[in-house]
Parts: sequence; C-alpha cells; structure tokens
Amino acid sequence: MTLVEPGQVVGLDPKAVAAAAAETTKLVNAAKSGSFTISGEALEDLRQALSDMVTRVDRLTGSTAALDQAPQLGSHPYGHAVAAHDLKAASQDTGSMRAVLGQFRTVLTQADEALARAGGVYRTGEDSAVDAHAAHKTGDLA
Repeated sequence: MTLVEPGQVVGLDPKAVAAAAAETTKLVNAAKSGSFTISGEALEDLRQALSDMVTRVDRLTGSTAALDQAPQLGSHPYGHAVAAHDLKAASQDTGSMRAVLGQFRTVLTQADEALARAGGVYRTGEDSAVDAHAAHKTGDLA
C-alpha cells in the first residue's frame, strides 16, 4: 500500500512532473537548435493529444477552484488552524494539487512548443516581425 502525502495529487507525483519539466525543456532546446525534428501525421496527432490534455487539465483546475478557499471548520482556534493547514496543503504548497496541475500544464505546453519547433510550424511574434521586415525590404509584401 502506497501512502500519499497530504495535499499530494494521486497519480501525479510532483517529483515526476518536475523531472518531466526538465526533460521537456531539453526537448524545446533541442528543437530550437535543430537537433530534433518531426514531420507529417505524427506531428499533428501528437500536438492534438497535447492540446486535448491541456483542455482536460484546465477543466480539472477549474473544478478544483474550491481548494483556494479555507474550509469552514468553526470559529475556534483549532478549527482555524486545521483550515489554514488544509488550504496550504490543497492549493499553496509546492506539491499541492493546484501547483502540480499548473506545473503539468506547463510541461504540456512546452512539449507542444518543442513539437511545433521540431515540425517547423512554430512562429513567435519576433519571427513574424523579422519576416515582415525582410519582405518589406525585398518588396515581397502580400
């Protein structure tokens, strides 16, 4: 039997999410440098899966908004202390459900960025401005 720490998201280990974030950052950097590329149908399918997962995480995050409020456990000092502890564990601690969901969402969006860069479909505002400037200089305005 595995014991779960107070406030920990079952099935979403904060250490695993942090490790995934580190690896996703490496993937983004590899895509930026051109050492990771992907194309075709696999790119579309993977990006759609990531988009679907972001949507699911956003829904779950929305449904856990009540965790941002301390539970009402009475007006006595012990009730206030327990309520403060519950609030911190549920939404404020590093390993809380809300924090880990936010970190997981970041991992998903970074993975999508890496795939978009690797597939050559990633465009930043800066890239667009450079392209527009180059088009203006050569007279290739659309």
